[in-house]
Amino acid sequence: MSDTLDDAFRELQREYIAEAPARLAELRKDAAALAAGEADAIASLATRFHRLAGSGGSYGFPTLSQLGRELEDWVRTTAEWDRTTLARLSGSIERVASVFDDAAREIGVPQTLVKQSEFGWRALLVGRAGDLVTEIASGLEISGFAVASDDGEPSPQTIPVSARPDLVVIVSEDEGHDPYAQAAAWYASRTSRPRAVVLVDGTGRADRLRAVAAGIDAVYSPEHVADELPKYAKTLARIGVPPPSVLLIQDHHERAETTLAWLEQANLRVTRCEDALDAREALARELPDLILMDAHLPGVDGFTLARLIRQDYRFNLLPIVFLTDQRSVSTEIEALRAGADDFLTVPVDRNLLLQVVLARAERGRRIRELVHRDGLTGLLNHATLMAELEHVVEFAHRVSEPFVFMMLDVDHFKRVNDSHGHLVGDQVLLHVARVFQSTGRASDLIGRYGGEEFGIILRRNSKEGAKVFAEKLRAALATQPATVLEGMTIPVKVSIGVACYPADAETAAELTKEADTALYRAKAGGRDRVEFAVDNP
Repeated sequence: MSDTLDDAFRELQREYIAEAPARLAELRKDAAALAAGEADAIASLATRFHRLAGSGGSYGFPTLSQLGRELEDWVRTTAEWDRTTLARLSGSIERVASVFDDAAREIGVPQTLVKQSEFGWRALLVGRAGDLVTEIASGLEISGFAVASDDGEPSPQTIPVSARPDLVVIVSEDEGHDPYAQAAAWYASRTSRPRAVVLVDGTGRADRLRAVAAGIDAVYSPEHVADELPKYAKTLARIGVPPPSVLLIQDHHERAETTLAWLEQANLRVTRCEDALDAREALARELPDLILMDAHLPGVDGFTLARLIRQDYRFNLLPIVFLTDQRSVSTEIEALRAGADDFLTVPVDRNLLLQVVLARAERGRRIRELVHRDGLTGLLNHATLMAELEHVVEFAHRVSEPFVFMMLDVDHFKRVNDSHGHLVGDQVLLHVARVFQSTGRASDLIGRYGGEEFGIILRRNSKEGAKVFAEKLRAALATQPATVLEGMTIPVKVSIGVACYPADAETAAELTKEADTALYRAKAGGRDRVEFAVDNP
């Protein structure tokens, strides 16, 4: 096995170990269910130990695999569950935790997987302390979450693996706070990414499209968060991933009740509307993962409503599935022209409906991720970075806040590609992206501008702060060369151009131009330099 494959496999091992708290939480929940007398807990435990045995071996942890097989056999053959066997089960789960700790140390993950409270589900509340945060914390604690609060901007990289939250709730109560940068930092973190990021918007100005781009899974208003967030959290704890959301548009009451019941039984979050007016109001409040609607609705029919929805750029990629009792070639053609992704005839088979909805919703999520993220580095892509720069300019103007836009170019990158090939070049770019992420703050927005060029938005920063950050970045790259094929190391240096708002420019286009011009001067001056739009302080 080559060193490159070794490095890739070690990265997979680290990601597997990072999931240990969630796996232990699932085992502890099943143990508690067994103690409470729930009949299906034994089968669930056996299945989880079976999966542990398989995955442990696949990721190169034979001790974990052997322990999983032993515990699976023991659970399946134990005839009576009393106080003694339940205590043994609890001790066995702690043995699993200990083996995970040993595995973490073996591959160089410094944090230990400490025992978690109750089932181990953790929530982090990010926001100013007050009545709203207290109310949210109370609801989550009742749902079985251990809740921590932070009124600053916690960085995912500083949180130990064992303390990684499953749910991050960002509470935004004033227009001087921008939650999207915080969410993007959590979304971009590979080993510290939570299972879901939720925004509680107290300003009434939430931008649903920006929320999707930032990786926010759900948005709630303060008026509804006390009722809705605990339900969401319980579903998250039960199924382990953010539940897809569906906007159901049906006016036939009995049919809608049946459809609603099927979808909710499959752990989908459903908002039901009866007509086009209700649907448009709902879409003004949220961006679902899929729209499921009748072809014929009162007032405006479904095909017309679909055309109206598609005219809004926020919904260009949103899957739309039609339900109809009058299927024909002409109606299918009309549905496709209106922007439909699928077409089901009622009465519809329950399993078919659920499979179509789940598959389309998941595919829609992945497509939106591809639209907003660079495929190689996972950073914001060019279009999303520029859109974020526009938003930051608007925000900074509103609250009179300075910020910095930096453009960075990897020096002599063409020489790397020519000498070592594009695969090595991709590894170098991925390395640079990781160094940028680990060096920046949680509020900094990082994107791939194109090729070997990157862009970084430094919130609440000045020219002096930009110089400090640039030197810190260059020092980090100097001490962390890229390790590529066969253990070869390639030193990486960058040239940097800096433009400051509002000192150098007051629009996104002007800031980009000024930073690009400064970057050109930095490269022309001998590379590995930092140049500012006006002067080098």
